[in-house]
Amino acid sequence: MSLQETERQLPMFELRFADRLNPNHELLRAAQLIDWDSLQDTLSKYYSLLGRSGKPIRLMVGLHILKHRYNCSDERAVEELHENAYWQCFCGFEIFQTGVLLEPTSLVKFRNRLGAEGMKEIEAVLLKTWGQMGLVRTKKIAVDTTSQPKNIAYPTDADLLHRIREKIVCQIKRVREEVALKKPFRPFNRASKRMLLGIKKFHRKDPEKRVQATQRLRKVVTGVIHQANRVVHTLYNRKRRDLARPLHQLASLGHRIVQQTGAVLQGERPNHRVYSLHEPEVAAIRKGKSHPDCEFGSVVTLGINEDGLILGHQEYQRNVADVKTLDPLLKVVQANTGVIPPEISADRGFSRALETEARWSRRLGIKRLAIPRKGKKRHPEHRAFWFRRALRRRIGIEPVIGHLKQDHRMNRCRYKGWVGDTINVVLASLAWNTKKLVFLSWLKEEKQAQRALLRAA
Repeated sequence: MSLQETERQLPMFELRFADRLNPNHELLRAAQLIDWDSLQDTLSKYYSLLGRSGKPIRLMVGLHILKHRYNCSDERAVEELHENAYWQCFCGFEIFQTGVLLEPTSLVKFRNRLGAEGMKEIEAVLLKTWGQMGLVRTKKIAVDTTSQPKNIAYPTDADLLHRIREKIVCQIKRVREEVALKKPFRPFNRASKRMLLGIKKFHRKDPEKRVQATQRLRKVVTGVIHQANRVVHTLYNRKRRDLARPLHQLASLGHRIVQQTGAVLQGERPNHRVYSLHEPEVAAIRKGKSHPDCEFGSVVTLGINEDGLILGHQEYQRNVADVKTLDPLLKVVQANTGVIPPEISADRGFSRALETEARWSRRLGIKRLAIPRKGKKRHPEHRAFWFRRALRRRIGIEPVIGHLKQDHRMNRCRYKGWVGDTINVVLASLAWNTKKLVFLSWLKEEKQAQRALLRAA
């Protein structure tokens, strides 16, 4: 898909947004802080010179930032773009547009085209631009981890068994529409629903009967999978790989679910457990909280400076320890800002042996490392002023995480796969940083105005 040019002559009797809108609006001020030309040069490699013209880069990037800035879906973001003049001005239009600008599916295609690496490039370009403006300080950084749940239902063995049976049966129906099968296929629809109802309703307070019903449901799903495997062999023999591959994938996933259910019923803990059919890479995350005690998604490490700006982040598809996430995060911060902050503060989850921390700090050039010790023995510098100040500054990352989750869609990742986890965190960080930088730029202008008045006086 080629890149579309947006320059065109304005109608005679149309007024520009600059003549009608409030120039001090937060969206107009935020648009001035973004180097759209650098984004155009960076992302143009994802577009082809051939084919149908694509949507402008400023429109797509700006609409994604607005979507996470105001916490709305793709459909609602497109509707707001057609209705709101400030949204259109932020996305690069000079006059109000009345026609259809784009469809919600265009946002999905844009995210799939860029992927995780393209989104990271957007973040790196913007942080570099803001650093050149003097709005990003990189001397002190606070680090913490949080969980980002996926958009999945709470996983139970009975639900997984019932859903994989339904998916296999639906796929068999699609196959029958195109290929005639000689052998009959028994779906076990009524028997499966009756067993699931017994597990979830009638046997809720009887563990033994619930286990027995789960074992019967497991046998039913095993029979459905065996029938599906026979259909797969038939399709491969008839050289219908387009129909055999989706059914084979579902049968393989169902075999994994049947095996892990059997292990759970025997009291074992299976490795690499499947928690969702459409998100098989989801991991169980335990952060030591009382509620919820277990979340299903990914672990996110964040690093913010003293102004609350997010300088870097890293995502993990497993329940990784906090101390193992610090090195990758600093590499990301260095790639985005060009330097490693000389002062780092974190909580006890990042603590290591004092000798190990000293060698690690000398190797990276870190002058101060404020991380409390685990256990009864306290840190040698716990009474120092800089150490206590750094710990107080580290507490400021907690409300930032709260705003990212409640206001910018990090409370539940609705994008697919590990790539979707990274894209969701990048867009949430950009939404938070643009909102924060509007205030920082206004504060900088006020200070410059006061200094000018003092010089004049």
